[in-house]
Amino acid sequence: MTISFLFLCIALSTDTFTAGLSYSAGRVRVPFTSMCIISVISGFMFTVSLHAGKILTAFIPAKLTSILSFTILFLLALYKLYDALPDSFHRRHNLTTASFSEKVNKKDIQILSSGEAALLSVVLSIDSITAGISSETPLLSPAIIFFTATAIHFLTMALGLSAGKFLLKKISYNFSWLSAVLFFILAFTRLF
Repeated sequence: MTISFLFLCIALSTDTFTAGLSYSAGRVRVPFTSMCIISVISGFMFTVSLHAGKILTAFIPAKLTSILSFTILFLLALYKLYDALPDSFHRRHNLTTASFSEKVNKKDIQILSSGEAALLSVVLSIDSITAGISSETPLLSPAIIFFTATAIHFLTMALGLSAGKFLLKKISYNFSWLSAVLFFILAFTRLF
């Protein structure tokens, strides 16, 4: 497995971690089924977008592909920086991962239903789709890519939920900056 592929999976799963933190801090229970739905849809969207990117790059010159890849990953990094800003910066537009997570959970505010989990996973997958299309497909089978991406999303959701239960009672911390750093690194690797 390539290091850049794992790096990309981890960078993309920080939204799932943040969503887990957000729900757990709000005392919303995320059943195992909902965690699986979020993970599977996110893994599937990422796998499909990687292979779509491979097809698209066959029609686009290599230099242009590098520039497009850099631009998309750089813009994702900027969004993650915005996501990491203090809440006072988000009052007007509130386009953060945490605010999307709260808006999705409408039915029973104490439990994230399967339908809400599916909707949340689509929202969380938007950056997976753009990053996948602009990234280099690793020399792995689609099944391995899907399983790895799904497992990483599941683990980060579980970690986010656990961290929210135990840590957020004492501290409030936004981990979006870490995703921004990872996306900046990935973006600049596309130029060299």
